[in-house]
Amino acid sequence: MPLPPLLSDAFTFDTLSVPAMLIDPDGSILAANAASCQATGRSAEELIGMTITQLAAVAGARWAELVAQARSEGTAVDETVYLTPAGDTRYFKYMVARLDAGGREVIQVISFDITKRRLAEDAARQRSTADQRTAAEQRLESLGLVAGGIAHDFNNLLVGVLAEASAAREDQGLTPNASEALRRIEAAARRMAQLTRQLLAFAGRGKLVTVPVDADALVVELREQLARLVRPGIDLAIKAASSERPVVDADAGLLRQVVINLVANASDARSQQITLTTNLISRDGAAWWQLEVADDGEGIEPATLGRIFEPFFSTKSDRHGLGLSAVHGIVRRLNGEIEVDSQPGQGTRFRVRLPVVVGAEPAPRKSSDYIGMTPLRLAGVHVLVADDEPSVRATVRRLLERRGATVVLAVDGLEAEARLRAESFGLIVLDVMMPGRTGHEVLVTARAEQPTTPVVLMSGYTEKIRGEGSEEEADAFLEKPFTAKALDETIDRVLKHR
Repeated sequence: MPLPPLLSDAFTFDTLSVPAMLIDPDGSILAANAASCQATGRSAEELIGMTITQLAAVAGARWAELVAQARSEGTAVDETVYLTPAGDTRYFKYMVARLDAGGREVIQVISFDITKRRLAEDAARQRSTADQRTAAEQRLESLGLVAGGIAHDFNNLLVGVLAEASAAREDQGLTPNASEALRRIEAAARRMAQLTRQLLAFAGRGKLVTVPVDADALVVELREQLARLVRPGIDLAIKAASSERPVVDADAGLLRQVVINLVANASDARSQQITLTTNLISRDGAAWWQLEVADDGEGIEPATLGRIFEPFFSTKSDRHGLGLSAVHGIVRRLNGEIEVDSQPGQGTRFRVRLPVVVGAEPAPRKSSDYIGMTPLRLAGVHVLVADDEPSVRATVRRLLERRGATVVLAVDGLEAEARLRAESFGLIVLDVMMPGRTGHEVLVTARAEQPTTPVVLMSGYTEKIRGEGSEEEADAFLEKPFTAKALDETIDRVLKHR
């Protein structure tokens, strides 16, 4: 075909320093200069007859739109990505113009290689993203230290409230009004305890006992509880997409909290539909279990998106802002990942991923043999209780003495070790975080001095039953704050098995 008037000099067309092509409006390439061949890594014979979609799919997808714009406005400008036959990725900015070739419409495309600029921009963007991620992680770590310390102090104080109220309710001579008042006190203490657990989850602290868990089954079993949790009128759907039974190493209670908190967050987003989808994905050759919680609610503003995992941050005035921060902390402790996609007005998608334990079977569920049993009498049992918080020492002492035990108190780890060397005990109850010597360190001394005596560790801050560098393990771990019944169950269990 003859070249259009603007490129009627074949020498000029072929020797243009930038890539130039003539393309039919339907997308078929009619001519290509030497610079186009060099830029694409293809000969003119290869290019002529190809379609723009075959050459660059991104450009091909917009070709009709660009041609229409060139017809109405004279020119159109766009950018595209191109994969060379050698496998190299290149970026081009190109201008589209309509020409008349002897009565035939032809589209002239002149391109400019912007690969260096795009790579520099991408590198700068990645550095900026990495810097922002590092700053966010440092901020969350600092907040976690503060949150963990606050939760520790609150949990110590709540032991006196929750344990004393629950013990007082055992009194058969209580009037109905007194019993109701104690019930409300206990309920309020439990709610406060839940808040501290959220804080501890964010801070990476709190009790953590991981076992092989059937992740899909755990989500499906929450269906009724989640249906009661969401606002009336919301369509809640749960889709366990994986055909296998993915097993993850997790604390079942904390994994449930992740699911519940994410669904509660979706419910608060004025959603009409919430969908939970689980499936198996492969990453770097390893199997991961993925939970996606998607809603069609109001979405999240970009400025807010970067802060949603911070404790106490909430766009709702009646929320404490701990739900998503707890999710973030739990997933991190389970060696998992969490990401969120959201646009204002387009809903939100949270994705939680945990590594799959290949070949593992879910751990059997524990059955309680304590239900309905009367606590054992502790008459004649000599008990050592060590805690640096006076209110905790007083509460535990009273709860044990009500069962007939003789209690000896220690205000720190050093005094506890001195008592162990001076007296014999039938039960030892130790706080983990004590001045002088930690509960883990005192545990080592207890095993050396009185190896057959059961030891219970208690703490509102740490999950470790074994100390750093120690092979010694306590007989039980009691998470603060606890009720009188929880203390009774723990003590009876360790005494029966010793």
